[in-house]
Amino acid sequence: MLPESSMPAPTVTLPLANAGIVDARESFAARFFEALRAGSTGATPGEDRWLHGVSAPAPGAGSVSAPAPGAPYADRARSTAVLVVPGLFGDCFDDQSVPFGDGALRTRERSLVEAYLQYADLGLLGIRALSLPGRRTSVENGPRVAAAIREEAARPGVRRIVIVAFSKGVPDTLHALDELQATGGLPPALTDVVSVAGVVMGTPVADHAESVVGQISPWFNPFECTPSDGQELSGLTRRERVAWLAAHPLPPSLHYYSIVAYAPPEEISPALRPLWRAMGTFDRRNDGQVLASDAILPRSTLLAEARADHWDVALPRDRHPHAAMRLLASGRNFPREALFRATIRWVVGGGS
Repeated sequence: MLPESSMPAPTVTLPLANAGIVDARESFAARFFEALRAGSTGATPGEDRWLHGVSAPAPGAGSVSAPAPGAPYADRARSTAVLVVPGLFGDCFDDQSVPFGDGALRTRERSLVEAYLQYADLGLLGIRALSLPGRRTSVENGPRVAAAIREEAARPGVRRIVIVAFSKGVPDTLHALDELQATGGLPPALTDVVSVAGVVMGTPVADHAESVVGQISPWFNPFECTPSDGQELSGLTRRERVAWLAAHPLPPSLHYYSIVAYAPPEEISPALRPLWRAMGTFDRRNDGQVLASDAILPRSTLLAEARADHWDVALPRDRHPHAAMRLLASGRNFPREALFRATIRWVVGGGS
């Protein structure tokens, strides 16, 4: 069992409505299943139970009823830029596994942009993943994300910026928002932040492994990872994240959305199952890295509870050309493109 470290700020667990979280799971699911049925998602045939807590369409039921994106979406999309913020170890695998990318193997520089060409039909001004040192703290990466937001806001034609942050990319993004507020304010174009399996309230995995990883990590540099200073887990502990959130309220001017993930143990990647079991002793709703209840942004709209583990919900490692890398996936072939498409249409379209 992974013990929880003591936290300086008190926390509570409440039903969504009592906690001020908007529950949009059922209406968002219509968009998701619409994207899933539209094809080009790689979903496993005959398997359509990808979301918890919603009514999935029956097999063979035909098309899913969801309103077609209209003129408001198209008008907004043309001036919308999407920035994808990767998670821990993101630059170790970003030649192939950028969040919600197509899974093709490319050079790192090409992958950050070309992996998203599959979404050209969304009509966006652009989508790109940020290049961040994956083993640096959110304190260090926050200013880097803030600089990328400023740069995007200065691009001709950009009137709306949507941040889609995965895993550790969420605290990196929250630190960026804090940096922007402290140094001139948020760019008016920045409107929306989406957390996907985000380390919002920290993770007991970090509390448990912080000391060991801190000693070993600087001496271990796999793949093409940024060198570590041993601090990459320190800012992901529940102790640190809860204290930071308590001291840094999120900017009220933005719209926040949360997507969490969890699955039964047989649907978790073999590499994540030991962690799932450890966390599952006190909450089975976890994705092998983060507890679902710890992955919801304050004052956000809950879009979906994905039936996936922490990697499969966003990373296309199941498509890697090398079998050893494919073993890092659960084998379920989660339709993450459908999830991304539904998310962008929902956020840019204003919840319709």
